[in-house]
Amino acid sequence: EQIGFECYFVAGSQMSAFLLGVPDNGIIGLRDVVDHVRHIAARTTIPILVDADTGFGNAVNVHYTVAEIVRSGVAGLQIEDQEAPKKSGTLAGRRCISLDDAVGKIRAAVEVRDEIDPSFVICARCDALGAEGGTFESTLERCVAYVRDGGADLVWLNSVHTREEL
Repeated sequence: EQIGFECYFVAGSQMSAFLLGVPDNGIIGLRDVVDHVRHIAARTTIPILVDADTGFGNAVNVHYTVAEIVRSGVAGLQIEDQEAPKKSGTLAGRRCISLDDAVGKIRAAVEVRDEIDPSFVICARCDALGAEGGTFESTLERCVAYVRDGGADLVWLNSVHTREEL
């Protein structure tokens, strides 16, 4: 903020490495994330987007995760569509949950966000590119569904390799 950044992203890989000294494999938990970002939010006025990994479980877990993160004082979060235990978004061997399950998790996130703070941002991260069985066409279908059916505010299309894909 002091050098001019207008926003900040707190990555799960950063928290895993800095807080616990472990790889970005879903080891860090919700309490670790919430406590860490609460401290950051208390010391800045710029918006913070938080990596909430897979939302720490199914749609029920996502509902609780989003409520806790909204109350931490940050501006938004991203939830990825990987199976648990997740893998780093840059590594091979990633697997995604079904489209229906992913949309259900996003709906749960949006529902609780709307109850607590409608200005909070929900970003749906799509890890299907480079994941087992993922094609560009199926990935694009997922991204559209995350907004149209899930209600996400924006989509993070992970592992894009070309301008043409963008």
